[in-house]
Formats: sequence, C-alpha cells, structure tokens
Amino acid sequence: MHFPNPIQAIDYQTLTVYPNTPLLEMLSLMNQVRGRNCVLYNPTETNSKDASLLDVSLSDDLAEYEVNSCVLVVEEDYIKGIVTERDIVNLLATGQNLAVPVAAIMTKEVITLSLSQFKDVFVALTLLRQHKIRHLPIVDERGKLIGIVTPGTIRRVLQPASLLAMRRVGDVMTREVIHVAGNTSILHLAQLMNQHQVSSVVITSQSTSLQLIPVGIVTERDIVQMQILGLNLAQVLAETVMSQPLFCLHPEDSLWLAHEEMQRRLVRRLVVVSKAGELIGIVTQSSILRSLDPIELYNVVETLQEVVETQTTELVQANQQLQKQTEEVYRALEKEQEVNRLRSQFISMVFHEFRNPLSAIIMSVQTIQIHDYRLSEVRKNMCLEQIHNSAQQMIRLIEDLLIIGRTDPSKVQANPLPINLPSFCQSLLEELQFSDEQGHDICFTYQGQQDLLVEFDEQWLRYVLSNLLCNALKYSPQGSTVKLRLSIDNQQVIFQVIDRGIGIHPEDRSNLFEPFYRGKNVSSIAGSGLGLAIVKNYVELLKGQISFTSEVGVGTTFTVILPLNN
Repeated sequence: MHFPNPIQAIDYQTLTVYPNTPLLEMLSLMNQVRGRNCVLYNPTETNSKDASLLDVSLSDDLAEYEVNSCVLVVEEDYIKGIVTERDIVNLLATGQNLAVPVAAIMTKEVITLSLSQFKDVFVALTLLRQHKIRHLPIVDERGKLIGIVTPGTIRRVLQPASLLAMRRVGDVMTREVIHVAGNTSILHLAQLMNQHQVSSVVITSQSTSLQLIPVGIVTERDIVQMQILGLNLAQVLAETVMSQPLFCLHPEDSLWLAHEEMQRRLVRRLVVVSKAGELIGIVTQSSILRSLDPIELYNVVETLQEVVETQTTELVQANQQLQKQTEEVYRALEKEQEVNRLRSQFISMVFHEFRNPLSAIIMSVQTIQIHDYRLSEVRKNMCLEQIHNSAQQMIRLIEDLLIIGRTDPSKVQANPLPINLPSFCQSLLEELQFSDEQGHDICFTYQGQQDLLVEFDEQWLRYVLSNLLCNALKYSPQGSTVKLRLSIDNQQVIFQVIDRGIGIHPEDRSNLFEPFYRGKNVSSIAGSGLGLAIVKNYVELLKGQISFTSEVGVGTTFTVILPLNN
C-alpha cells in the first residue's frame, strides 16, 4: 500500500495572532472563509415565525469554503499558545468574559511535531490520538512554526480505498451520542459540549414508537459563528440553526462510502441510523483514520507491548515468588539439617556423659562382686565412693537436661523476691570456698548503696553465679585468684566473674553458649557443656545480657548485666 508524502498533509495557511490580540477580533478572523467547509450565513429573507430572532442556518451552497478551526498565538514565529473552537465553546458555556486578550484564555502548553520527525502521517496520527487533540503544529528544528496537521488534512491525502471498502461503519462508530430536542437553546448545547467534551450535538424528534429520529446537527463551529454574529445563545433554539436535512449512514455501509460522503459534503462527521431511521451512532474523521490498517497495527503493537509487559511483570513476580519459596525450602532444609545435627550431637553427648559414670559404677560393682572376700575395707569404701560420685554426676547431668527443657520462656514463670545482693553473693562465695579443694583465693568487691534490696528470682540468679564461679575455679590453676565484682546503680546490676585460667580459643567463642559445646583446650577436665547454655537462658529470662572477654593462657572475664525493672 502506498502512502503519500507526509508534507502533503501540512496546512501552511495557518491563522496566527499575537498574544495581545483581543479575543473578539480573533473570533472575527476565525470566521473568515478560506477553504472548504459549511459556514453560517444570514439569509436576506426568512420564514421564521418569530421575527425578533434572527433565523440563521447552514447553507450547502457554501460547502466549497472552509473556516479556521483553530488559531495559533505566536511571537516572532515561535508558538506561545493555541485557541480552538472547543475552547471558545467552553468559554461560552461557562459564561466567561470575552472582552480579554487572547493570551488570557489560550492553552499555553502546545504539543508540536518537528518537521524532521514527521516521517509519515502515522507519526502525526499517533500524537493526535495520544494527546487527544485535533490540531498538531509542525515546527522546524529551531521551533519556528511551519504549518499545522489535523485529522481533516490527513484524511484528504490518505485514501486507501480498498482498505476502507472492507470495513463497516458499525465497526468504528461512536454509539454514545449526545442528543437534544429541537426546542433546546444553543447555550444549553454549548454547555453539553463542554460537559461531555464533544464537538457536536444531534437534534432529534420522537416518533410515535418513542424512537429517537435525528433531524439535524449543531457543531462547535456553528456556535462560534453565532457568537461572532452577536446572537443571544440563550434565546436561539437548536431547530432554527441546525444543519438539515441530514445525510445519514447505516451500520452496514462501508467506511469508503462514509469517507466519500464526508469529502463530497465537506463535513467532519455523519450520523448513523438504523433501518427504521432511529439514531444509533455517529462516525467522524478520526473514526475513519483509526480504522486504517497501519493504525490498527500500531494499536496491536501497543496491545502486545502491554500484554508482554503484563506477562513479564507476572513472570518476574512468579520468579520472585519461586525464588522466595526456594529460599524458604533451603532454609527449612538447613533448619532440618541443623535439627538433625543437634539431635545427633545431643544423643552422642548424653551417651558420652552417661557412659563414663555408668562405666565407673559397673566397674566398681564388678570389683566388689568378684573380689569381695579379698578386698580390704578401704578398697571397698573406695569402690562405694566411686559409685556414689558417679551417681551424683549422673543426677547433676539429668538436672541440667531438665533445666534446659524448662528454660523455654513460654514454660517458666519468675518468682522475684527482695534480695540483699552483697549478702547473697558473700553467702554463695562461702559455700564455694568451703567445697573448693584446689586452694583458690575467692575475692568479692561491691560498689553501690549498702542494705539495698532488689527483686530477682533467687534460684535463677544462684544458678547463673554459681555456674560461672564453678567454671572459673575448675579452669583456673591451683591456688590462683578468682574474683566476683558487683556494682549497682539506679538502672542495672552488673556482675563480673574474673579468673586467671586457661582462657577460651577464638574459634570456640561463637559456639560457647551452645548446649554440649566445650572448648578445644579443656583437655580431661570434666564437664557436660550444658552449664553456659543454661546460664545464658536464665540471663535472658531475667531480661539481661551476658558477654565475655578472654585470652588463652591469661584468663577470662564474664560480665552479666541485669536491669532492675525486670
């Protein structure tokens, strides 16, 4: 299909005015005929029954002429604004003052197209449709005005007959038509055009079967010309000025017929009726232009782009959801693996911790059974003491396991009681000093108010401090010093347990509070690896914090901070 040079669609006879041009003068310029369209004229003779109203009608005899449908406001060939017929109708509909300069009512943001970008008429059509405008100024590379393109200028140069012949009016017509009775005032028509943003109103009468029969049409151009003629729009009735008789199309007519009739009658719209003559739609120049196959391809491309964008968005969302689900599966798998690892570690550690004392008990019992009559009383007492100590070790391990299970925050409840912390600490240190067999020196220092009572769960606090102090004694050299420092202020209590023991290796520090975990340098020193895990749980139940600093071979300091409002 061959399409004409887009330059042929440019109207170079564009009406221009200066910004300070009076609006009424601009209206007179717009009414000057220069081409091909219907214009209002004032007949020298009238058959109107009401001589007080000027009978004005549209003449088919003037169809060879055309009037200006817009005015460009320019300064030194640069576009400053635009005024269209629709703008004038909107002013009339809202009753605004017309005795103003053009600059006061013009649209300042004008959509333009550079001549260098005007590769084909469909570039202009896309802009007209995209911005919902009917006038597209063409400018040079410096932005100076060259001419203007409208749906009418495009239609005159773009006439693919075979394509239009295959399409039907019913495919593209607008079914929502604004219509009124013939006795409606022109002012009301202007208000309807402004309200619905349409360029015409169909005048109808009602048949005996209550069908709407179109009898005429009034356009924006008609209203502008009536204003120029000085008519009172509130008194002029639509039936006295409407274009009639109407040439009507049927839905089954081809768009080529519609195109030919518009060209022959030099109009921009045609009414569509049913076989019974009932109003069912209207077809315009823009409707015909939109039906052209390249434009449909544009629409298809836009639709496909939207579909692709939608599907791409959905695919991205689906991928994100899948990735999220995959990450959740991985996390669940890792958690499951960690649970299995901890379960295996727990079973292994429990087995190991129970096996040693059980082995000692079994060995002692077998020794007594086999060598009973040959064992001295001292040897028998040693075996019985071994059995007792091993049983006590197992009981302590069971108690620790029970504590681990009980320190779930959802399963325990604190029992806070007033405690004199200095006295509490001194009493605890006396107990540990009495049972210590390694000759350690246990020191206690206190900083704070004397005789101050604070509320804590005594059992939880006792376990925390006794465990930290027992560890300090167990992992410190014989005869070394272990210190307990206590300080109290208005907001918190700080405990520090300081030893000069074997210290903690850097690689062990991140796992030190894990159940059953023991440092690599503990050697043969007995322990289950549960104590610090329980200490951490109790500290958290007391809404506190526990931390430590350590240096291998130098010593370790554990710090416990508990809030007083816990």
